[in-house]
Amino acid sequence: MGSARGVKKGFMQDYLTEEILTYVTALKRKGVTDEELAKALGISKQTLYNWKNKSQEFRFAIRDGKMVADAQVENALFLSAIGHTKKVKTVLKDKTSGIPLVKNRDGEITLMKGEEGEEMLYYTDFLYLKPDVKAMIFYLTNRCFKDWKMNRQNKEDGEGSGLPAGVVEVVVRNEGLEELERKAIEEARKKDEEASKGES
Repeated sequence: MGSARGVKKGFMQDYLTEEILTYVTALKRKGVTDEELAKALGISKQTLYNWKNKSQEFRFAIRDGKMVADAQVENALFLSAIGHTKKVKTVLKDKTSGIPLVKNRDGEITLMKGEEGEEMLYYTDFLYLKPDVKAMIFYLTNRCFKDWKMNRQNKEDGEGSGLPAGVVEVVVRNEGLEELERKAIEEARKKDEEASKGES
């Protein structure tokens, strides 16, 4: 569905059909801002806010989309912090020559020759992504702030701190990043092994 242009402000109830509400949820699921949503609907940002105040259905459509998008980002951040295994579609190649293997029109598996009717062969590989320390810091300073905190220094309050303006200092109140990373890697490897056993 394309952008809805030329929408009159006085026709909110007529405009907010079930189709439009579904479209709103889909857009918010993609992570668009309110400004981008208003542009897609062909209305001003102020009109968008007015509609949110007046229409419960409109608010719920936005909320439902944001919940899905937020959950997806939270899950991606968590996986980055602990490390995870990712499935990768990989071209099957000959071990000696490195040339891709294909199935020809006769159903035989042979080296790729670029002939008509050749079908590429693939297999599922597993790529291990190590834990990301920056993701750990972001997660811990927001979710476990009693044990971890982040001191933000700027030009106004940075005086006397010994840190340049804009520098972020992470204060660790537990075992430290190295120990945390070691534990995270161990846990991720265990999960990786369990996933591999499940695939076999």
